[in-house]
Amino acid sequence: MNEYNEYLDFAKELAREAGDIMLKYFKPDIEQHYKADKTLVTVADEKINQLVIDRVGQTYPEHSVLGEEASNDKQAEYAWICDPIDGTNPFAKGLPVSTFSLALTKDGCPIVGVIMDPFTNGLYWAAQDKGAYLNGEKISVSDKELEFHSVIHVDWWPSAEIDTWWAMHELAKELSIYTLSIGSIVRAAAMVASGKLEAGVFPGTKGKFMDIAAAKIIVEEAGGKVTNLFGNEQRYDQDIKGAIVSNGICHAQLVEAINKTL
Repeated sequence: MNEYNEYLDFAKELAREAGDIMLKYFKPDIEQHYKADKTLVTVADEKINQLVIDRVGQTYPEHSVLGEEASNDKQAEYAWICDPIDGTNPFAKGLPVSTFSLALTKDGCPIVGVIMDPFTNGLYWAAQDKGAYLNGEKISVSDKELEFHSVIHVDWWPSAEIDTWWAMHELAKELSIYTLSIGSIVRAAAMVASGKLEAGVFPGTKGKFMDIAAAKIIVEEAGGKVTNLFGNEQRYDQDIKGAIVSNGICHAQLVEAINKTL
């Protein structure tokens, strides 16, 4: 497990550098454009993604990097999965909710993960069988079921292949729970890991594993559970079938509600 410590230290260092870049470019006139898939990207996204590719190439040249903006895919056993800025739209609008996310997977399973929230200087991290931490303090998920005043995060966008919004809307009405749409599933996952939310529901599929890879290990090392939308395990170095990120206690309720609607 000493090897995991080395990987974790490397990831934490990259996360801090990525956070600095996010803060540097967090301004109203940030350079931005639309990609071929009509999603927004900023110069900060591209610079952070390239930073990860360069650093991994220097330190672990045999590893792959799979990033949202660019990749260096060597079809390797080990792959660094990077979402340079999760929540690009709010970032470009000047809303301080976005995060940096990086995980190391072995055969598709995350073994190390970091999430950086530069706006509160919050660095979340986890390694397999070592627990989850926020700035060195151990964190854990909430112990609440879905009930009155429970809080969940729900993502939706027009091109999402799976629409979970109606299922969550119906569940929220039935149980009087509160729903948020934060603008970053990675930030929501960090909040689940630290007990501030009960769950997050994410409909992303094609090219969206970057959003969940670090969340998978951080939330589960904090005592929670992460699966696809149908309650099944999945790889995090390829396309996914959405994700439910939860404290574990309410996971089955969310799977049932989604399956019933879909």
